[in-house]
Amino acid sequence: MNLEELKAQAQEALEANDVAKAKELIAQIKAINEQNEEKALLSSELEELTAKSDVAQEDSQHVSDDEDVQEPKQDESEAVEEVAEDKLEEEKDEKRTEINADMKMKEIKLGQTDDFENYIRTQGTELRGLDTANGSAVVPVEVATDVLELKDTQADLTKYVTSQTVGTGKGRFPIARRSRSILATKTELAEIAEINEPLFIDVEYACETRIGQIALSNELIEDAVIDVVGYAKKQMQRMVTNTNNKGVIDVISAFSKKVANGIDELKRVINVDLDPELDLKIVLNQDAYNYIDTLKDTQGRYLLQDAIAFESGKSLFGKEVIVVSNKVASTPSTSKGFVFVGDLQEAVAYFKRTEITAEWEKFDAYSKGLAVGVRSDYKQIDAEAGFMVTLKDAPTAP
Repeated sequence: MNLEELKAQAQEALEANDVAKAKELIAQIKAINEQNEEKALLSSELEELTAKSDVAQEDSQHVSDDEDVQEPKQDESEAVEEVAEDKLEEEKDEKRTEINADMKMKEIKLGQTDDFENYIRTQGTELRGLDTANGSAVVPVEVATDVLELKDTQADLTKYVTSQTVGTGKGRFPIARRSRSILATKTELAEIAEINEPLFIDVEYACETRIGQIALSNELIEDAVIDVVGYAKKQMQRMVTNTNNKGVIDVISAFSKKVANGIDELKRVINVDLDPELDLKIVLNQDAYNYIDTLKDTQGRYLLQDAIAFESGKSLFGKEVIVVSNKVASTPSTSKGFVFVGDLQEAVAYFKRTEITAEWEKFDAYSKGLAVGVRSDYKQIDAEAGFMVTLKDAPTAP
């Protein structure tokens, strides 16, 4: 099946509201694109090596043809061949070194993953091969990377905000802000007017440790067939996603509020109240999504549209719609649901440490498992980058 057929099927799946199938097809499209890019790169490298070899052969042939006339040129030809051969051999050696280094790194990572599995199966008694921090085991990079990249089907709001990995627990981080200044006219020899608007916003952060529990039964630990590392990784992914979404929701909930009596006034917030240069997203909880999903225009068409161009697969007024759980973003008593409209990248900063720790604990008389810790913080950047919207029914005509 070619790319065009896959794209057509993905569009059909979206139109049929089969988001799961659409995501699967889009993943296949991305994999094919990556494979084609890799093939093109390898082909380019092969052409380059072939060209170098052809040049060496041409030089050798040229000298051979002129042997009877200029016999001393034979030494020069042999020298050229030797240089070309030496260069090719050096390139091969470099490639072998890179491959060996990659294999060595993979062996180390695989070994650390096995050590982490041993740590779980021995219920925290075997720490051999693992790094530690304050008495806790440091989750291997191979596992932690998958967790922090959040390879899960849940909506992850940190994909849309300004994300920054930091090396210290607290500090200030300068983030460039959208400039609203204009260039002023300047007469000859006159001083350049100062720009009063700051070019950066200093955002203070303090990464707090956030702990979650992964319960592991004796049957699961003792069964050698079960992938306990994969199980723990999946649970960590869900906890990190939920924690990140809650952190972002807490920040955007504090933004200024606008009241929208009906969908037309929500459109006004998007078109008029917010800067058109912002890359606006619409964050809804389940209640708000369900309400908007039932609305139609004057021609009977649903306002909420399928959009293959957006990761979420949905759009409203041409803006991507991101849906989160009611448990993460509760519905305000005065609104049809949780509604935020704004540029998440300009609105929220997500600070994270790359290290994840795990410690074996007995949670109570009946359960035990891993106490997993991550360190992160969530802060507001620009207060004018969005609005919380109190969405209500449009007033009925008298």
